[in-house]
Amino acid sequence: MCEVCENSTGAIWFCNVCISSFCETCWAAQFVHRKARGGALHEKTNPDIAEKVNNVLSPPTDDRVREQLYKADEVTSWFGVVRPEDNAPPVFQDYGRFEELMAKTDPVRKKPSFMEQWAEVGRDRRTPSLVSFVGQTGAGKSTLVKLLIDFATEGSQHYSTPVVGPRGAYLPSSEDVHLYLDPRTTESPGPMLYADCEGLEGGEREPLGAMFRRKRRTDSSKEAQQATKAGKVIFERELEWASGPRARSREFAVTNLYPRLLYTFSDVIVFVLRNPRVIEHVFERLVQWAAAAIETSSNQPVLPHAVIALNASENNIDASFWDVKTNTETILKDLALTVNRNETFKKWAQFWRERGKSIDSLLDLILCYYSSIQIIRLPADGRPKLMAEQIEQLYSGTLSACIAARMARNRVRMLLDVEDLHSYLQEAFNHYSGTLESPFDFVQASFRNSPIPPDFGGNILKLALSVMGNYPKMDARRIFSELSYMVASCIMLDSARHKNKGMLSWSASQILPKYMNHLDDALENFCDQHWPCEFVNSKTGVRCVNVRSGHTKGHQSEDGKVFAAGDYESKFSWKRNSAGFRNKVYACLVELLQELSQRLQDGQSEEETAPHIHKTLVLNNFFRRSTPDTMLSQDYSPLTSHTACFCCLFGQAEHFLPCGHVLCTECLRSYGHQISTYEFDIHGCPIEGARNRRGPLWTVQLHPKSAGVRILTLDGGGIRGIVELEVLKHLEDALGGIPIQRFFDLMVGTSTGGLVALGLGVMHWGVDKCIEKFESLCDEAFTRRVGSSLPVVGSFIDYYHHSKYQTSTIESALKKAFSEDLLLFGGRRRADYGSPIKVAVTATSQAGNKTYVLGNYNSSRSDQKPSHYHFQRPEAIAAELKIWEAARATTAAPRYFKPFHHEPALKTYIDGAILHNNPVRVADAERKRLWPDSSIPDLFLSIGTGYSASLTRNMSENKATVERGVFNHGRQLYKILRNNMEQTLDCERAWDDYFASVATASTKLFCASRFLRINPDVGSIPALDEKDKMHDLRKTVQASLRRNLRIKDIARQLIASSFYFELLDISESEVDGRFLVQGTFYIDHASPDAHLPWDEN
Repeated sequence: MCEVCENSTGAIWFCNVCISSFCETCWAAQFVHRKARGGALHEKTNPDIAEKVNNVLSPPTDDRVREQLYKADEVTSWFGVVRPEDNAPPVFQDYGRFEELMAKTDPVRKKPSFMEQWAEVGRDRRTPSLVSFVGQTGAGKSTLVKLLIDFATEGSQHYSTPVVGPRGAYLPSSEDVHLYLDPRTTESPGPMLYADCEGLEGGEREPLGAMFRRKRRTDSSKEAQQATKAGKVIFERELEWASGPRARSREFAVTNLYPRLLYTFSDVIVFVLRNPRVIEHVFERLVQWAAAAIETSSNQPVLPHAVIALNASENNIDASFWDVKTNTETILKDLALTVNRNETFKKWAQFWRERGKSIDSLLDLILCYYSSIQIIRLPADGRPKLMAEQIEQLYSGTLSACIAARMARNRVRMLLDVEDLHSYLQEAFNHYSGTLESPFDFVQASFRNSPIPPDFGGNILKLALSVMGNYPKMDARRIFSELSYMVASCIMLDSARHKNKGMLSWSASQILPKYMNHLDDALENFCDQHWPCEFVNSKTGVRCVNVRSGHTKGHQSEDGKVFAAGDYESKFSWKRNSAGFRNKVYACLVELLQELSQRLQDGQSEEETAPHIHKTLVLNNFFRRSTPDTMLSQDYSPLTSHTACFCCLFGQAEHFLPCGHVLCTECLRSYGHQISTYEFDIHGCPIEGARNRRGPLWTVQLHPKSAGVRILTLDGGGIRGIVELEVLKHLEDALGGIPIQRFFDLMVGTSTGGLVALGLGVMHWGVDKCIEKFESLCDEAFTRRVGSSLPVVGSFIDYYHHSKYQTSTIESALKKAFSEDLLLFGGRRRADYGSPIKVAVTATSQAGNKTYVLGNYNSSRSDQKPSHYHFQRPEAIAAELKIWEAARATTAAPRYFKPFHHEPALKTYIDGAILHNNPVRVADAERKRLWPDSSIPDLFLSIGTGYSASLTRNMSENKATVERGVFNHGRQLYKILRNNMEQTLDCERAWDDYFASVATASTKLFCASRFLRINPDVGSIPALDEKDKMHDLRKTVQASLRRNLRIKDIARQLIASSFYFELLDISESEVDGRFLVQGTFYIDHASPDAHLPWDEN
């Protein structure tokens, strides 16, 4: 409304000098608006813009109001360093902010129903860009972030913004690094995230936000205590390098740790300074900040872009300087020669000149650290219209830089989506918590986070990398020369297996084109992303470790030091060597086809001859040539993959041998001795040949194609796992004592159910032994620390250790129960551990938003991979989980036990019950991937850990509602872990929803006989750790099951499901048109000699 005529219609303008609002008529009537005079410029400004600017630049000063603002801002903390008051080492903490923001804005997860949360939705393919705001304390970083967000927010939209420090404050505003969403790109393919970093040169002064939080911690009121408990730490690790007072200081973390993380992963660095008197000081800080981080990562795909924000610039400067391009060009031109005058510039210019870089201007120096630079001025208070215009320029420049960075990442195949970026960040958090000296290597991280495709080309690449790992000094040309004969032989073998018609009359030129793309992909990927630069320092002999796609900083050594400038150098490249590799493979294929043709003419069969040629002439020789003599004498097998069959390079690693190699099913059939239709003996290893001929006889059983699929799932529930074991014992008794595990093809367990599944299916324990082990394990694991049972004191002890029970105790108990060395999949093992039942357990990421499935098998190569969980299978044996570690991961219940960190794979797990306390949907998805031709299982049995009939669904219905995204549901399940009633109802709800999804109206009766759940009524439900109640609980279950007639019915179904029919022939009678069906009935759980052959009409 016009403050003169009080008119509210038409355009209303705010005057920045008059501090009043006017309509068009009254604006023109003001003398100072009609005639320009000296002094401040009167600007027409939209009142809404003026109000937003004023609200940001004039933050509240009342301590109570500010305390509430800081309290609300705590949830935006991304990561930081906590310094314990007892002088213990500082701890790095990740608060899960990145995962939370991505889950909340995932376009495919908008307010899902309980059932829809577990649907197989597509992976979040968005590729976020990180924009980091750094600079001196009080420079206005938080102000700029808040303005960027507020100007992009419309209507009732609400986005978190930083707390702006009060005017004249001498203390830093916020501590650590906070993360905020850019409203304009939130749901775009490339969302921008603003990281607001704690200010430089803040010294050891405690930031205002930290002061208010400490005040709440010491406040005894209930409200304050609840606020203090609201924060969530999803990853923490002691800073191993923080050994002295200086390294433990706040300033050290801000100037050494945070730059390493932000420089490494940011697409844009916005360096904010407040009205600097000498502009070159800005560039000094920009260079010094980057110099602290540039040598702490290697193979970094893209250097960040730089934006210098000169905040609170004088309002009366030349108008042309408000233009970013003009301002940037003018300043860089004026400062060009300071590179030879300024001491800081001279130091770093000399650093690069000594490494062969030409540094003739300040811009040349800046571009050693950044991909580009922009310089933007932001006005001081009093010009809201200009402020809005400059903020828009800042946004446009930042967005264009992010797009350029994403395009550059895409060119080198390092454009990370949400899941990939999260994984790389977690690895970097872990790496820099352990050391600030050794660099974070993007190539090594890619092995764990960006799996190589599981096709022929991908498997060629895996084998090439394995050879390179065995022979670090072998050049790339020789690696692919050795590979060419192996690849040609695999092509010959694959062609024979698929019985290409007239193969003998085919020439190599007719066969090879089918595989050519795979050869090109393997070689190109190897050259671009895995083969290091061949530049060697002539004085020191040090070789560059950067690959082609990560050669952004020049030549770096293993310790990250840049020892020379220059581009990637290698005599071996895809363009130069692809034709040679193809020709070598072609020549080898011609030779092998001639050998095959000659042997077939001598009367040998193609099915036996091709594998024999592959093994004796190629495979064994390749293994010997590609393995150093020192490795041949060791007990383990060096050329080993847990994802690819290194025997044929086409199949998936499925059947592990005593030596540690893993074969696909096709190779098992080729090199094993067939005992029966689906059972093979294999003596020795076809890959190692003579070296392993004396190995033990190994028997492998395959799942019959005609047999049905039987699934067992086991809920989580702590000590209530004894309920599941009693159910299984009664079933086993009803089966006449036949081991219960023989009646199932797949077992999937969560938490305590995971322990049972591992014991039965992997360790092959009987139910009685499982009960004995389970009771002993619970007794050891659920033993309190000394002093933790005391009133008041106990809660402080638990809080300090972040868990109720001691980690070493449960880990010792698990090692004793499951063995300390036996791997979950692969590795060397005894013959009596062959052909295990497929077993999987669930675990959850430490963020609580992703389920991991840990199995003793390899999940199939399905194009439709479920996105609601990730099947964990590392490539290398060194990163494989041991059985006890899988048990530890699935049982790491928050606040009961600490998360389990698996150092070799750099993964941290918590209890699988967070997202899948009843793992029926995981089991069903795995069933479809393992046996895609089986539309419906013969039997799907779900066993719970007990319920109480007195509980009703509506007791927790209100708590089952989720706000938005998986992350919020993860928070809810943390509560469920602490509430026995909710946990029980959650498992029942999961079963009901799953059953409703598979049983339509027409098939409900049919499904009711195949999809079964047993969950005995146990009356009062004990807590997860009430081990003293386990004996009484067991007695209650035994009494309940004795009255349960379903046990015998299910036992009969299990027996019936064990029979399957193998069709031999179908013929039609010429007399009456009837069909005569002939075949054999087999029983799946018994030995081959126990089958019952019948001719069936």
